Amino acid sequence: MICQLNSSRVWLLLILIFALFLRLNAAFSYPNILWPDEIFQTLEQGHRLAFGHGMIPWDFRDGIRSWLFPGILGGIMKLTAGFSEGASGYLASVKIFLSLLSLIPVWIGFSIAYESIGLAGAILTGGICAIWFEFIYFAPKAFTEVMAAYSLLVGVYLGCYGKNPPSRQRLYWTGFFYGLTTYLRFHLLPAIAIALIYQVRQKNFPQLLPLALGFIGPVLLGGALDAFTWSTPFQSIWKLIWINIFEGKFNSFGVSPWQQYFTWLALNWSWWLFPILVFCAIAARRHWILALLALVIILSHSFLGHKEYRYMFPALPLIIILAGLGIATLVSRLSLMRGSLAGKTIVIFSSLLLWAFLSWLLAGRFNTDQTFNFGPPWQKPGYTHWQTHGGQLQAYEYLSSEKKLCGLGVKGLAWQYTGGYAYLHQDVPIYFLKDNQNFEELQPYFNYLLFNQDTAAVGDYQREKCFNGTCVYRRSNSCQVNPNYHINQYLKEAGE
Repeated sequence: MICQLNSSRVWLLLILIFALFLRLNAAFSYPNILWPDEIFQTLEQGHRLAFGHGMIPWDFRDGIRSWLFPGILGGIMKLTAGFSEGASGYLASVKIFLSLLSLIPVWIGFSIAYESIGLAGAILTGGICAIWFEFIYFAPKAFTEVMAAYSLLVGVYLGCYGKNPPSRQRLYWTGFFYGLTTYLRFHLLPAIAIALIYQVRQKNFPQLLPLALGFIGPVLLGGALDAFTWSTPFQSIWKLIWINIFEGKFNSFGVSPWQQYFTWLALNWSWWLFPILVFCAIAARRHWILALLALVIILSHSFLGHKEYRYMFPALPLIIILAGLGIATLVSRLSLMRGSLAGKTIVIFSSLLLWAFLSWLLAGRFNTDQTFNFGPPWQKPGYTHWQTHGGQLQAYEYLSSEKKLCGLGVKGLAWQYTGGYAYLHQDVPIYFLKDNQNFEELQPYFNYLLFNQDTAAVGDYQREKCFNGTCVYRRSNSCQVNPNYHINQYLKEAGE
C-alpha cells in the first residue's frame, strides 16, 4: 500500500510537470486576447496599483469590480518588475503564476480517480485533464471566472470526496473555498448551494460550525476589501447586480439565445461531443454530483442575456474530469486494467494518445466567433482564438523597453484589443486614431505608431518591426506635450 501511494505521487508529479510544460509553451508561444476583460479588468488594474498609471474602463470608474484579483497580480508585477527591462519580466511571472494555478483541475481529476478507481484510472483522468486544449488555452488568462472555477473545484473535492465523516480542518477549508468562490463570482452560488446540500445529505457531519466559519471568512474579508477600496461593503457584488439587472448595461454588449452555451460546446467539441457525453454518463452513476453541478452552472448562466464562453468555464473542469472518470471506468469494466503491466501501459497510453490527438484537432478549430457549423474535428475556421490580437500584445511588450518612446499612436485598432499599460509599461500618452484627419492633428504628440498594415512607411513614420500583422513605425522627432489630453479622460468621454 505504501509503495502504491508513493507510486501515485510520482505519477501525479510527472503529469503535473508535463501539464505545466504544455501550458507554459502555449502561454509564451501564442499570445492572444479572447476578451478585453483579461487585460483591462485584471492585469491593467494590477499594473495601476503596482506602478501608479494605467487605463480605467467604465466598470472600474463605476466601482463594480473587486480589487482582490488585480491586487494579487499587481503584487506579482511589483515584485518581479526588475527581472527584465520593460514589461517582459513581470508578464512572464504572471503567466507562470496563472499556469501553476491551472494545474488544479489536473490534480483534482487525478485525486478523484485515484480514490474511486485506482492508480491506472488516476493516470488516465489526470492525463486527460493535462492535455485538454481548453485548459491549456485558458491557463495564462487573467479571468476572474477561471480563478473562481479553480476555487469551486477545490471546494467540491474537499467537500464531496475523501473520508466520511470529514475532519474539522477539511470542513473549514471546504467552506473557505466556497466562500472565496462566492466572492470571486457570486453567479456560482446555485452550484455551491447544490454542493452543500449534497454534502449534508451524503456525509456524516460532526458539526457544521467549521464549514460555516470557513465560508464566512473570505466573504467578510471580501466585503471589507470593497468597503476599503470603494465606498460600501460588497459593492463589487450589489452594484454589479444593480447595473446588470436594473440598468441593463451588460445587455448592451450583446444578447444571446438561452441555448448559446450548448451551441458553443457543440461548436468547439464537434463530433467528439457525443463520446464525451457517453463517458460522462458512464461516470455519472457514481459521480452524479459532478454532472449535476456542471449542468446547474450552464443552466443558471443561460438565463442571463449577455453570454460569453468564459462565463461557463467553471463547468468545463467538471465535465472533462467526469469524462476521464468515464473512460477509466469503462476500461476497468472491460478488465483491461487487470492484465499484465505491459497490457495496462498499452491501454492507458493508447487512450491518452487518442485523446491528445483529438484535443490537438479541436484546438485547431477553437473559435467561438464563427457561425455555427457542426463540422468534423479537422475542419478549420478562418482563424482561431490562439492567434487573435496577439500582434498587438507583442508590439506593446516590444515598446515597453524602447527608451526613445515618448508617445504612442494606435491607428485602426480598438483600445480594448491592445495590451494597455500592463504591456506597454511606460508612462507615456497613448492616442487611438479614428481617421486620417485625426492622425494628422495628433501626430506631433507621438513618435511611435502601431498600425495593422505592413507598409514601408506611414507618413513620416518608418516601419521598424512587425508582429503577426501589427507593425511598429517610428519617426525621429521627439513628442510635443499635449496638456489637454489624458487617456482616461478619453475613455470617460467615450463612455468606455
